[in-house]
Amino acid sequence: MDIRFLTTFIEVVKTRHFGKAAENLYLTQSAVSARIKQLEEYFHTTLFIRHRNSIQLTPAGEKLLPFAEQLNDILQQAKQELQREAGEYLVCGASQLNNEIWMPELLHQIHQHFPEWAIKAEVLTSEQISRQLHERSVDIAFSSEPLKSEELNGQLLKSLPLGLFSINQKSIDTAADQFVAIDWGSKARDELLTHFPDFRDAKFTTNSLRLALATLKAEGGVAVLPIGPDWTQWGLSNVECVEQFHKSQCKLYMYHMKSVRRSMVPDVVKVVANNFAAG
Repeated sequence: MDIRFLTTFIEVVKTRHFGKAAENLYLTQSAVSARIKQLEEYFHTTLFIRHRNSIQLTPAGEKLLPFAEQLNDILQQAKQELQREAGEYLVCGASQLNNEIWMPELLHQIHQHFPEWAIKAEVLTSEQISRQLHERSVDIAFSSEPLKSEELNGQLLKSLPLGLFSINQKSIDTAADQFVAIDWGSKARDELLTHFPDFRDAKFTTNSLRLALATLKAEGGVAVLPIGPDWTQWGLSNVECVEQFHKSQCKLYMYHMKSVRRSMVPDVVKVVANNFAAG
């Protein structure tokens, strides 16, 4: 019996829907149905009671489920240990700001879909991202800027407008001595200085979002941030957008070499594109 039949069985139990299970497993619905049928033939029993709008486990299906989950977990652990022994892992690179904003959720998405693979994440400059992709020391890279190379496949995953925010201020004060500068790139800086020329002199300049937010939380001030995230969840209070920029955006691009050295890279790219970009 193919272990993938048990994986399919578990997914149908989770979703209670053949179509959703097929979507999550990147299979056709007919393939999912065929796998369940073969599993039922193997055990000589019916595993699901199929109604028009619902799918329920039979008593036999209920008995099989814990064994299927246990066997699946053991095999996944064995696969992970063997791949670690062989030094097989996925290397992801990201620029500083992307690493802080997007990577925790993005890496969670990858690990959730590929738990058997070890993941190594590195923070890189734009120059390092391009070079290490071509050197194949990085499998997938996430950049805030487009990379130019005929050897790379890339796509835009996220795009959020930028705006000037007042944070933890009793009253809005856009004086230069209140400005915390975060490096969102030359376009954002040029648009900012068009409206606020005095911001050439910031009280604090950094390419780290977390350092900037820590300063704003402690001292208050103004800063350029993406519009969309709930910044109160980042520990900020009294957050107000003073002005939205019309040209500058916070963008996230995903890149990988057209000729990959790890066979699972295209699968990871597909998962990220289908799940993270749509989130």
